[in-house]
Amino acid sequence: MAIDQALLEAVEAGGLPALRFYYWEPPCLSLGRNQPARRVYDTAAAAARGIDIVRRPTGGRAVLHDRELTYCAVVPVGELGSPRETYAAINRALVAGLRRLGVPALVVSGPAAGASPPAWQEALGASPCFDVAAPGEVVAEGRKLIGSAQRRDGGVMLQHGSLLLDGDQAAVVELRLDPGPVPPALLPRPATLRELLGEAPPRAALERALAAGFEEALGIRLAPAALSGAEVQAAARWTAHFGSEEWTWRR
Repeated sequence: MAIDQALLEAVEAGGLPALRFYYWEPPCLSLGRNQPARRVYDTAAAAARGIDIVRRPTGGRAVLHDRELTYCAVVPVGELGSPRETYAAINRALVAGLRRLGVPALVVSGPAAGASPPAWQEALGASPCFDVAAPGEVVAEGRKLIGSAQRRDGGVMLQHGSLLLDGDQAAVVELRLDPGPVPPALLPRPATLRELLGEAPPRAALERALAAGFEEALGIRLAPAALSGAEVQAAARWTAHFGSEEWTWRR
């Protein structure tokens, strides 16, 4: 989270747009920026299962980061259009990359997937991110494959999201102090690359395909680069913020 924020600051200071792929170790439950979480999640149960908890700088709902790839895209406001157009453009780029691997991914365009939430979701309240796909999101075989969230900070858009390689999001509900009336086993299962392809692709191959998808869909050329000295320093400053109890349990 600190590195994502550092990249946002770099772009706001006039740096080039950035695309980053990363993974989580150990597994981590990330909360949306404004998601109520205090006295909602069982921190002792999470620790016993080796799951960290962090709050993202972007919105949305809880996501379990385990056996998945997280992407982060940082662009100046207007570079890809409005926030909604930026969201759709980045998701089209993700789809273009996934199709290079043979994944039958697509961006939801019709209103059906964004219709009123089913009764189980309303009863659950703070439902997982990977429950129902809304228009503009990435699905495969009718199930949500990527969950994404945005934040505008000054003149910069930060969008990041989770691409599931394997597993499910059951822990998002299991770690709640009050999981609600619907057992995790009955919640909709998100799609995963292992199910769609028979196995999860190697990380390097997946990252190459996604990068190529961004170049193809957005008409850009990506240049690999390490964090600059200023970005490393900014990330160090933000680490204390994102690791603080005050931020994580602010709501």
